[in-house]
Order: sequence, then structure tokens, then C-alpha cells
Amino acid sequence: MDNLTEKKENVLLKIGSFCILIGGIVAGLIGIFNGAAVMLAMTVMDDETMRTLDEYAMQESDGLFGSGAVTGIANAVAIAVIVFAAILMIINIIVGAVGLSRCKKNPQKYTFFLGWGIALLVIGLFSLGQLFSLRGVFSAASGIVGPLLFIIGGIQENKAANAEQSGSL
Repeated sequence: MDNLTEKKENVLLKIGSFCILIGGIVAGLIGIFNGAAVMLAMTVMDDETMRTLDEYAMQESDGLFGSGAVTGIANAVAIAVIVFAAILMIINIIVGAVGLSRCKKNPQKYTFFLGWGIALLVIGLFSLGQLFSLRGVFSAASGIVGPLLFIIGGIQENKAANAEQSGSL
């Protein structure tokens, strides 16, 4: 290809892909680590702590739940957090890697960027409550900044494709 017909790479799509990829990996690893830390904390409680937890749980639940139920619920929540963080991390890795590939080779397939940008943005809006934490910053990068750049870059690619198509008619 000569320089006149060579298409310029969309920088927004590239930056968005990196935000989704790196932010998703770091936020996912932090989420997995936090879930594992909760599970570890539940297993290493000494007898005195378990006795105190048992008394508190029985008092607050009017005798319905003891420390075993509390640790079981905490472990179940921690497992759910780990699974959810791992699934989102895998999605972010795939979307970020495919986005990097497509922004170089096939940016005219703008529907990929628009679709995943909107989907990840919707999911990312749920992480706004944790914005002022390390995980929140990386969640915002992978769930808000990256998807917004995908949407903007996808719109730019759509306009470029429409202009190219109408110019060739």
C-alpha cells in the first residue's frame, strides 16, 4: 500500500484496549486476592475469636445462627467474589486483546468496539462505589475509561467507513 491509501490507526481504540486489558487484569487479581484473604481469615480464627463470634451471632440472630453459619456465609460470598472477578478478568483479557488486534488490522469492524464498549460500560458503572480504592481505579480503567474510548473510537470508525463508502460511489 502506498502512503495515500494506508489507513491511519485509531489511537483511541488502542488506548481503550490497553485500559481494558491492564485494568481488567489488575482489578481481577485484586478481587481474587481479597476473596482469598477473607476465606483465609475465616479459617485461621482462634478458639476465643470463634467463641466471641458465636456469642455475637447467636445474640444478633436470636439464636438462629452461630459462628459456623457466619463463616459459611462469608466463605460463600468470598467464593462468589472470586468467581465474578475471574470471569470479568477473562472477559477483559479477551476483549482487550481482540481490541488491540482489530484496531491495527480491522478497525472498520466498529460494531465490535461499540458493542463491547457499551456492555463493559454498563458493567463498569456498578463499580463506581469503589472508585476511591486501588481496585476501583483499575475497575474504572477497564469498566469506564476503556469502554468510553471504544465507543468514541467505534463511532469515528463508523463515520470514516460511511465517508469512504459514499466517496467510492
